[in-house]
Amino acid sequence: MKNLSFALLFVTALSFGQVIQWVQGTGGISLAVDNLNNVYTVNYDYNPAGDIYLTKRNSEGNFQWEVKYDQTESSLWEKAVWVETDNNGNIIIAGSLMSGYSNPVNAASIIMKFSPAGTLLWRYVYETSFDGSYTKKCIIDGSDNIYVLGIGNSGSGLAVKVKKFSPGGSTVWTYYNPVGIGAPLNFKFTPDNAIVISGRGITGSINAFAKLDFNGNHIWSSPGMNSLTIGDIAGDNAGNSYIISGLYGSNTQSTVTKTNPAGTILWQSNFNLAGLRIEVGTDNLPVIAGYPNTGSFGSSFVKVNSNGTLLWANPDADSTFSLMLHAQLRMDQFNNIYLAAGTMTQMAVCKVNSNGSSGWTAVMPGGYANAIDFGNDNSIFVVGGATAGGSTGRIMQPLTPVNGITNSVPVKNMLRNNYPNPFNPITILQYSIAFDGDYKLTVYDVSGKIVSILQDGYKKAGEYSVVFDGSGFSSGMYFYRLEGTDFSETKRMILIK
Repeated sequence: MKNLSFALLFVTALSFGQVIQWVQGTGGISLAVDNLNNVYTVNYDYNPAGDIYLTKRNSEGNFQWEVKYDQTESSLWEKAVWVETDNNGNIIIAGSLMSGYSNPVNAASIIMKFSPAGTLLWRYVYETSFDGSYTKKCIIDGSDNIYVLGIGNSGSGLAVKVKKFSPGGSTVWTYYNPVGIGAPLNFKFTPDNAIVISGRGITGSINAFAKLDFNGNHIWSSPGMNSLTIGDIAGDNAGNSYIISGLYGSNTQSTVTKTNPAGTILWQSNFNLAGLRIEVGTDNLPVIAGYPNTGSFGSSFVKVNSNGTLLWANPDADSTFSLMLHAQLRMDQFNNIYLAAGTMTQMAVCKVNSNGSSGWTAVMPGGYANAIDFGNDNSIFVVGGATAGGSTGRIMQPLTPVNGITNSVPVKNMLRNNYPNPFNPITILQYSIAFDGDYKLTVYDVSGKIVSILQDGYKKAGEYSVVFDGSGFSSGMYFYRLEGTDFSETKRMILIK
């Protein structure tokens, strides 16, 4: 019955212009594509002495390798947050060193660089081995310098921090926001060679924003916009910034604010959506994406001109899918818009054409999407509970899913980390089988009692993804075990309600 539901979902997506050619079982929290369209995903093992895992697949989804830095301190574990590739095909990972398991705390920030062959080139834990800092995202400029967004100790307490590293890993400069913009949400390059940051108050319903130059000099901050929803910021080539934030007290409208290069407000306009993300296209005009309102699911988009006048609105871009869990907004070189989201049990990408018309909505197995990236041939890749890839330029027939995951033969048996973890109430269990045979996937409680047998029977070699629904179970730690001929592996997961 589960296989049938997956097939029906693919057929439904085809009516919207299905572009997904392959889906593979490697999940992750971030994704990056190099100049050869190799796909890199990062995930982590939420266990004592747990590590960050970097997985490489080629453009067809075939597994290439998986590597890690072996962190052996049992009181610590590594949490991945972002991955990027540079112009030479090297891979940069930002993460955080965490201390403790049941109630973990941020210990320090991590930045790592791997070669295209998976060789660790360098790794730094900063500023000290336990300073309470963490990372949120990394971006790379045209000279392969690396910028990492996070929280760090400025000497006067924790503050939003951006740290710049050279390609060789040496520190170029460190920026601490001098005003206080809460916790970091996102940061981006702007066409005028600057960086904009969005933040959210640690307490209260407040969005805040800042801008700095490529030398780490503070330009401006806007520390207080009351909003029940998170906000975002992007810039144009004249140095102006566009900000999206919720209209406080309204469930149906959001405010777009335009500032000049110095941060002075030029205008503010309200639009009918619960806007969460904003990007500026190659035409220097902003596009906003969010929900139809704060109490509903779906995908709503608007585009405005440089004076704040509405150019077009698409309040129901994904039609019947009613997407939730909006994760990332991207625009291609033609100003088409792509939103990574999910349906709780499926990853999804919603495309809106540059003129505001609905392009397509593609859904695929994998829980929900965390990130998307483009290849150099208009291909698109997405990661969440699984990894998927395809073409944005033409309709492709998808491969036949096997229990939700398509057929690529792994090199070894492997039980992967579930995602998300902790979870409530749904998580994705993934495993790889190198040889045909009988396999059993079982969930146990902490007493060792079997609470669910998810799969039991003959399986062909391949990669599999199974949804575990904890709706009928109490909060706590559970174990899941994959057993086969001469193979057994167990991992743990935490249900939090």
